[in-house]
Amino acid sequence: METLQNATNESTVNTGAPEEPFRLRSYQAEMVEESLSENIIVAMDTGSGKTHIALARTAAELENCNPDKLVWFLAPTVTLCHQQYHVFRTHLPAFGVRFLSGDDDVDRWTDQVIWDAVLKNIRVVVSTHAVLLDALSHGFVQITQLALMIFDEAHHCTLKHPANQIMKRFYMPLALTSQTNSIPRILGLSASPVINAKAGGLQTIEQNLNAITKTPKIHRSELIRFVHRPELTKVIYLSTQVGVLRSPPLLSSLEKIHSKLDIMQDPYVTGLIESVKSGDTHAPRRLHKVLVDQDTYCRKQLKVLITRTKDIHNELGAFAADWYLRQCIMKYTTMLQQSGQQFNQWVGAEKKYLQEILQNVLLDDAATPLPLLTEHISPKLQSLIDALITQSCPGFTGLIFVEQRAAVAALAQLLAIHPRTQPLFNVGTFVGTSTSSKRKGNIADLAEPRNQQQTLDDFRQGKKNLIIATSVLEEGIDVSSCHIVICFEPPKNLKSFIQRRGRARKEESKYIILVPDCGSALASPDRWHDLEEEMKEAYLNDLREIKSAEERELAEENEDLLFRIESTGALLTLDNASQHLHHFCALLQSSSYIDMRPQFSFDQDTDDMITATVTLPVSVDTTVRTAKSSRYWRTERNAKRDAAFQAYKALHAAGLINDNLLPLLDQQDEKPEFNVSDDRPSLILTAPRLDPWIGVAGQQLSSPSTYHRVLLSLVSPEEKPLKIVMLMPVPMPYIPPVVLHWNETKKYVVTAWPLDDKTYEAEEIQTMQAITRKLLCSVYGSRMTEERYDFISLFVPGGPLEPWTFEQILHWHYSTEGSRPILDLSNANLSQPDDFGIVHETGKAGAFIFKNIRLPESESTVKSLNLEEGPQVEVLKFPKRRDFLHRIPDRGAQVNEAYTAVQSIDARDCSISLLPASFAIFALFIPSILHRYEIFLIAETLRTTILAPVSLPLSSLNLLVTATTASSTNESCNYQRMEFLGDCILKVLTSLSLTAAHPNWPESYLTAAKGRTNSNGFLAKATLATGLDKFITTKAFTGAKWRPRYSQDILSSEDQEKEKPLRSTKLLADVVESLIGACYIEGGLSKAITCIQTLLPTEPWIEPAECRTLLFDAVPSHPSPTHLLAVENLIDYKFTKKCLLLEALTHASYVGPAETATSSYQRLEFLGDAILDYIVVNRLYTHTPELSHQKMHSIRTAMVNASFLAFLAFEATVLEEQFSITINPVTGQPAPKPAPVAKALWQFLRYSSQSIFGLQQAAVGRHKASRDEILHELQHGQKYPWHLFARTDAEKFFSDIVESVIGAVYVDSRGDISACERFIRKLGILDSLERVLRDNVDCLHPKERLGHLAVSDKVEYVPIGKVEDGRYKCQVKMGKKEIGGVAEGRGRVNAETEAAWRAVGILEGEGGVRLEAFDDAEAFDGVEVEVGEAEVERGLKRQKTDEENWKIDTE
Repeated sequence: METLQNATNESTVNTGAPEEPFRLRSYQAEMVEESLSENIIVAMDTGSGKTHIALARTAAELENCNPDKLVWFLAPTVTLCHQQYHVFRTHLPAFGVRFLSGDDDVDRWTDQVIWDAVLKNIRVVVSTHAVLLDALSHGFVQITQLALMIFDEAHHCTLKHPANQIMKRFYMPLALTSQTNSIPRILGLSASPVINAKAGGLQTIEQNLNAITKTPKIHRSELIRFVHRPELTKVIYLSTQVGVLRSPPLLSSLEKIHSKLDIMQDPYVTGLIESVKSGDTHAPRRLHKVLVDQDTYCRKQLKVLITRTKDIHNELGAFAADWYLRQCIMKYTTMLQQSGQQFNQWVGAEKKYLQEILQNVLLDDAATPLPLLTEHISPKLQSLIDALITQSCPGFTGLIFVEQRAAVAALAQLLAIHPRTQPLFNVGTFVGTSTSSKRKGNIADLAEPRNQQQTLDDFRQGKKNLIIATSVLEEGIDVSSCHIVICFEPPKNLKSFIQRRGRARKEESKYIILVPDCGSALASPDRWHDLEEEMKEAYLNDLREIKSAEERELAEENEDLLFRIESTGALLTLDNASQHLHHFCALLQSSSYIDMRPQFSFDQDTDDMITATVTLPVSVDTTVRTAKSSRYWRTERNAKRDAAFQAYKALHAAGLINDNLLPLLDQQDEKPEFNVSDDRPSLILTAPRLDPWIGVAGQQLSSPSTYHRVLLSLVSPEEKPLKIVMLMPVPMPYIPPVVLHWNETKKYVVTAWPLDDKTYEAEEIQTMQAITRKLLCSVYGSRMTEERYDFISLFVPGGPLEPWTFEQILHWHYSTEGSRPILDLSNANLSQPDDFGIVHETGKAGAFIFKNIRLPESESTVKSLNLEEGPQVEVLKFPKRRDFLHRIPDRGAQVNEAYTAVQSIDARDCSISLLPASFAIFALFIPSILHRYEIFLIAETLRTTILAPVSLPLSSLNLLVTATTASSTNESCNYQRMEFLGDCILKVLTSLSLTAAHPNWPESYLTAAKGRTNSNGFLAKATLATGLDKFITTKAFTGAKWRPRYSQDILSSEDQEKEKPLRSTKLLADVVESLIGACYIEGGLSKAITCIQTLLPTEPWIEPAECRTLLFDAVPSHPSPTHLLAVENLIDYKFTKKCLLLEALTHASYVGPAETATSSYQRLEFLGDAILDYIVVNRLYTHTPELSHQKMHSIRTAMVNASFLAFLAFEATVLEEQFSITINPVTGQPAPKPAPVAKALWQFLRYSSQSIFGLQQAAVGRHKASRDEILHELQHGQKYPWHLFARTDAEKFFSDIVESVIGAVYVDSRGDISACERFIRKLGILDSLERVLRDNVDCLHPKERLGHLAVSDKVEYVPIGKVEDGRYKCQVKMGKKEIGGVAEGRGRVNAETEAAWRAVGILEGEGGVRLEAFDDAEAFDGVEVEVGEAEVERGLKRQKTDEENWKIDTE
């Protein structure tokens, strides 16, 4: 081999990473921008990404032009059109794309109705030039219908070519008039060397296309980084003279038979003779011509077949020629047997005659195929094989260019079976396709390869690594970069040489040309020498350009740019600016398919001085997304550093970088306030709970004569109501009726009515104190050893309608003093047993409630009662329990009717109190009643102190009580439901406030800020800072060891230091969220934000109404895309500012022209996530009957998780009317047939990462595989199909755009929640939610359910084997038992979900019961089950932590 390169061979090119994420390179973006301003012809090397430019330019045009206009992409060959059609349809799924070719019988579309139907809702048409020319010529398409024409391989636009005819006949006439606004824009694409291949060719093409040729500025850094020039190598083979090689027997047999053919036996000649005899006047002339020329159809076929076989023999050897000839004969015979249409122009006799000739060829010596021996292979082919073997390597890809189509098939066959090449290469072929349905059959073509597109697909996917092709693969058609390109024959011109060279774009690639030795007569030495010199010069020019770029970049320059922050001393320099800038961009988002690096472009003036422009990722706000170097530099290196320096300064000025020159996300928290960290749960010391009786006692001390009265009514079925007046030194808050649980079935209810306050005389007060003591001593006498009367609250009897007078009270007091023997009641009226007091047995503890007294009537009665002779008292046991606020636990069928069973005791040993039992029962309830007043007094203090700015009404006290009552109190109304609501309200108001206050913050900043302000640690610190912790009730009321509190004791306790309880930061945070929820219930978002401003004053909160205005006003009016009508129909909302919708559909990887620039969807997704949560949570919280907070958690998670949203995004579509053309079986004429196309939201996503397309297609496949099963479960199942969603596992961007569109609708509608609800209704979220609520669908995640079923057993998910192709395998272990077998999924979480689902199915099947979701389970506050990321086991660990914290709080 001879290598053609510069003598020094000292290239130091540093190439780019081979697998970098795709985005428009700066020179491609430059060409798109140029095309938007004027008609241009992009002249760039093969493989430099002209197709990407065409895609970006098309998208930009369609987003802004009239929606009735078309982009027409024109390519010279059907193969190229077919390829580009798939490219456009794949990468621009939001737009209708149509491919028109001769195969569609376009020439038969002779009715305007058909053309109108074909182009209905089509925005991009791909065809050859001839198709458009024909449509324009017949008036079916008007040039004014086109917004943009793209001419691929634009160098064809010359002379009589259809491309030139389109421009000359239809474009130019309008261009020369005043109607220039109605003509389409022009974009030409061509390889730069091709355009310059002929003198004067460039100017001609520019004139014909009314465009200017543009070549992007070749940036030195990109030239060095991206251009991989192959090593040019010449392989010389030993040439052989024509006719020297021995022909294979089969070819010799064919030549011999052909030479001996009698033309008079030819069916065509015999047919002409018969025509002469029948009197055909034209037949004699045709017969004479045939006999003179010795030329018939059969003879032509044989002659062509012989010629091609000889060519193959000379190029490849006898084996290839023999194989090719046999293939043609075999396929011809097979085709005749199948009545193939390729030879329909022949008469039957001709087909039979040729078949007989070919069958005779296979006789005798030619019957056996030649073996694959060395002597049957040409020296040229042997040299090719040697070159291939030498270059073979792991990951090898290669391309061989061969001139003749027939030789392609023969060479492919030989390499596929040759023992040296067969194990190394998977060979494919590509010879292009013909579009003519009128092409006449030729027997010599039958061996040509088929299925061309599949070959290219297999090559791109790595299924084939070597393609043998004709020159059709030189231009336009997208072929993956190759390690080696071989020209089996020398290129015919410089154009072919350069275009073929452009296919070898891998690093360290080779470009090999097979050349005969000097003694060859196959090529003109002078011609080859001249062409070779041109090739060498072109190659060396490239190397010299790269070398020059490297040398210029090593030049030294003065560097004196500094930026110092005075407050910190932080310093930004040219040396560290680029590093800082890359770090900032890396923090914006982490994704394997998004290139978040800053991109640089360069401008060069006439003095070769350079400026640089840096463009930051689309996640960055447009105001600081680009920056330019401050001056001109000699090197791109320093211009780039300067641009990075200016960009970072601008980020600091915009507040995105702090005074330490670090991104805000890098800020370290100061020393934790109150020893509480924002991001770590902990137990902390808190203030003792507020004692509201201290203030009451103080008021009593200052105003001892004035009391505020409340009339209490104690009611129970079948008992007379009891009225008691409670007197307090301060006004008592209204409390709702208090239910007191006597036992499992019997209840008392205490209701309270406020009375006027009153001032009493000392005697009156003393009497009421004595009555209070008497009441309390009736139950708690054993704990009231001191004879004290300074009670904080007084209780006296009241009348049925109004309070008693003092005289009535005094009379009652005297009449209820003391006790008497029970036998004294024998003559009393026993019809009202409630009027009698408590019964005591002499010398025994315990008390009883009197029911009746019975005297024995006879001896038989005594015996039947099994009692000693004497009177008996029927009584009920007086309760020993003191907690009547809490329901007695349900024991199922075993109902405990405590304190209702009548028993008899000997009346002779009993006494009865004169205080009626109903008053003693009331005294029994006093601790419960006072406790209820106590927590309401605490709530009232909270309302009037910390929460005073919220201006909550008195009626909200019940909400405040609930909000400050922990679940550890065992109260039926605790903060858990309200905390669930408040968490959502805090989230949505935080998201609104942050998004409005920081319009230039990227989503990562917003998420970090929200995470900080919504964290348990931050909220716990706010609780401590505001003193809210002393209002929280965590201890359960038991009434055990209760004794009355005295005023003096209460006042003296104020100065005593109390023990500070340990509480979890989560509990403190929960109370903040529950208070926010309470304020929201009371007064909507306005009171909720005031509450947040009050409790979290360190943050700059903004009112929701102001947020909505700020967000709307911050949205620019442009760009205003014209192509999103289908999306607006899909989401049932018409945008005022359409750029919002465009932003909502722009992925972070997107790179496009400035005219269509927006931010990525991430900020809107951040907001939309909170809005969706708000809508769902509101419906859950207000549902009737009430849902437990555990069930609300599980349902919300099911309704907003990413997999569910992605599934609905696939399902929700809008039909776009389109038509296909079919042939009417009756008339044989083409006719339009409706073929509507369903468009889904994800198809409108704008992105630039090539990875996303593959991810989309894979997700579509998984969706289709599970779709029917998921739909059935969503519509009819009793369990939410978590495991099925784990199988679909769509990438996050599918669900992101659902939330970003919700955010866009919210902003554009100025906060209209109903508009957002219409979209999520149309998407199917609300219907699914309503079905879950209506049918009580269990939404508990399988991993959580498995944790419940395991009880105390440890649940493990054991990995099985290695992760292969992203597939993860695991096995569930519960205790030490394996359950459910090995499960597999895309990633760990999905596999574990599948495994848990199987295990749950087995365990529930064994148990025969269905575990209800959470209803009686311990709370998993804050557990989020998000398929793809959430770790549900954290919830199980948190449960244990919460239980431990509960124990601490209650001790």
